[in-house]
Amino acid sequence: MAGFDAATALEAPGDGRYAGRLDPAWQIAGKPNGGYLLSVLGRAALTEVGAAYPHPLVASAHYVASPEPGPAELTVQVLRLGRRTAQTRVSLATAAGLCVEALVTCGHLDPAEPFFDGVPPAELPLEDDCPRLPVEGPGFEVPLMAVLAERLDPATMGWAVGKPSGRGELRGWLRFDDGREPDTLALLTAVDALPPATFDLGVTRVGADPGAVLSRPRRARTGCAGRAPAGPARRRRPGRRGVRRLGLDRAPGRHRPPARRGASPVRAARRSFQ
Repeated sequence: MAGFDAATALEAPGDGRYAGRLDPAWQIAGKPNGGYLLSVLGRAALTEVGAAYPHPLVASAHYVASPEPGPAELTVQVLRLGRRTAQTRVSLATAAGLCVEALVTCGHLDPAEPFFDGVPPAELPLEDDCPRLPVEGPGFEVPLMAVLAERLDPATMGWAVGKPSGRGELRGWLRFDDGREPDTLALLTAVDALPPATFDLGVTRVGADPGAVLSRPRRARTGCAGRAPAGPARRRRPGRRGVRRLGLDRAPGRHRPPARRGASPVRAARRSFQ
């Protein structure tokens, strides 16, 4: 079982090629988490373009096939190196063939100037009042919960006892078990780490929220989406982030769930769409 940095580590043979090993701990129901895979691709892109572009700004990925844990090969094609941003195309393949293809834009984010978003932060209970999700899921195992501590707001956990609210919203606190502080690369994993919003709609079967395409624009460098109750306990605790997942445009065969995180009503650090 590897922490985030070890699980996304890459070797660089050269010529835009990278070698990695997909860690089995970062799986859900036998499939690697889509956010974890995108972080691996994001690390390859950042390494290729260099220190002048230290943050992944936008990442859009197509999941062609689900890879098995083990060796993986990544290829990075630099499409453009500009003054402020660099555009890349990154692919991840295993012995079975192509698995993920992504476009990743890299650049530099100023932590002092987030963009205005208008989406209010999630109102969350204290972290200790939110139950941690176990590795044993509803009919399947979620090894990801052994490396990510996810604590959901009890108000959004009715689905766990057969009483979904029907709102299609999950929210809670998230932190890495190894104590790693979240950064822009790790947030590619964080926004896809919560259970599917479809659980709150009463759909808990495996595959009900498939990650065929993920798109994540980055708008700010730091922040915390959750807002704890007023008082001393509201102060930010190291290593944690609040995350909200909403289900929108639900129809047969289609689901668009944006995951949102930000520090205040005017900060949106990361949003994702499927």
